[in-house]
Amino acid sequence: MPYNGYVVYQNAQADHLDQARLILMMFAGSINFLNKAINVAHRNQKEMTSLISKTKNVLLELIASLNLEQSGEMGEILLRTYRGLFIKLNVAYIDNDIDQIEEVRDSLIELEDAWKKVFQSPEYQDFKRDRDWFSKKQQMTL
Repeated sequence: MPYNGYVVYQNAQADHLDQARLILMMFAGSINFLNKAINVAHRNQKEMTSLISKTKNVLLELIASLNLEQSGEMGEILLRTYRGLFIKLNVAYIDNDIDQIEEVRDSLIELEDAWKKVFQSPEYQDFKRDRDWFSKKQQMTL
């Protein structure tokens, strides 16, 4: 079965699972894929290609999961960032440029760290609490 993080993300929304945890899992997976791709780059081109493709799929899923109407300017910034990383991975693959793959990996690590800080912030915890309360309230009225 092909990797489809967006389906997992959407199912999590439907099941009211912690979306923050899913986003962090997507970043951890993509970083892991690129670390492996870097390690096998000179020995196994086919495996490297597969690992880069998996990372590109994660980036596409992150792009697809953005709600630009609700996220405003921040969503636009994330969209440009994710697209830029996707394009850089394409170029890195075509040019067989390990340095660019490392740059993308490093950018993903920085983004993962930023998301961790967001999800640990008091503002996010308040948002999550309010969202959970509102969701329970809606379910009670159905």
